[in-house]
Amino acid sequence: MKGILIGLILVVVAALGGFWWWSQQILPVDAASQAKLAFVVSRDQTASQIIQSLSGAGLIRSPLVARIYLKISGQERKLQAGSFVLSPDMTLAQVYQVLTGPPADVWVTIPEGWRREQIAARLQATFGQTNQDFVATDFLKATATLEGQLFPDTYLIPISATAERVIQIMTANFAAKAKLSLPADSQTLIVASLVEREALSDTDRPVIAGILWKRLQAGWPLQVDAAVQYGRDSAICKAALLDCDYWKPLTDTKFASPFNTYLHSGLPPAPIANPGLSAISAAASPQTSPYWFYIHTPEGAVYYGRTVEEHNANIDKYLLP
Repeated sequence: MKGILIGLILVVVAALGGFWWWSQQILPVDAASQAKLAFVVSRDQTASQIIQSLSGAGLIRSPLVARIYLKISGQERKLQAGSFVLSPDMTLAQVYQVLTGPPADVWVTIPEGWRREQIAARLQATFGQTNQDFVATDFLKATATLEGQLFPDTYLIPISATAERVIQIMTANFAAKAKLSLPADSQTLIVASLVEREALSDTDRPVIAGILWKRLQAGWPLQVDAAVQYGRDSAICKAALLDCDYWKPLTDTKFASPFNTYLHSGLPPAPIANPGLSAISAAASPQTSPYWFYIHTPEGAVYYGRTVEEHNANIDKYLLP
């Protein structure tokens, strides 16, 4: 009987000790701290990785308790990606309250080769109803002459950003990474936009850039389908700029547009898309080759030709049924 009593006492003591330890681990790391720390959660971070980052930043006491608390509270799937403001004076519950709420900044990825209308649509979808300051139509008006300079990248943008602020962020990124001097390098930027839409791989981009520059120097029409697509879509999508199905396959190379490089020699009047760094580098440093022609298969393979005869043979072999 005495042994059972001692055992019960030990269990109670252990339970009280465990409760005291747990209660200590969910308290602030430093209740007197007035520091405000920017804490960034990337979109591919797991809950365990986020907890390790919190621990490394001195924002929680125990990673183990943080994992258990997150699990039993049912908040694991509610953690948000973005930028948050945290402090060592927050309890564990308060930390998670912030990380499951709206972030101060949100991640936005802009793919290479998109038109500015597509970018506006993604920004509008990303901000949703949380940001009344971003107006997609304002973005479109302000970027009317900035096609090509809205650098494709993954951005952390303030949730309350206006269209003007987003444009500043994107064009500053373009200036820092593209290393182009405009308007002196405007032709390079236009060629880069064509290359971005015409080439799918880093291997093909410099070769296709070389072909386009060679055609220009020889006075040949560029005959770039993507440029015709851009002109066609600019005309037919005016009533639904944010909802249009852009870049649909080309069926008419005679569509009347200044961007039709079958009907007009030289470069299009402006970039047709926003190229990434690989396409810009290819346009700035094209690869010399013996080729004048190229085709794409539906699978994305590229076949080159040195003569019209080789080009037609490639079409017969790879494109015709």
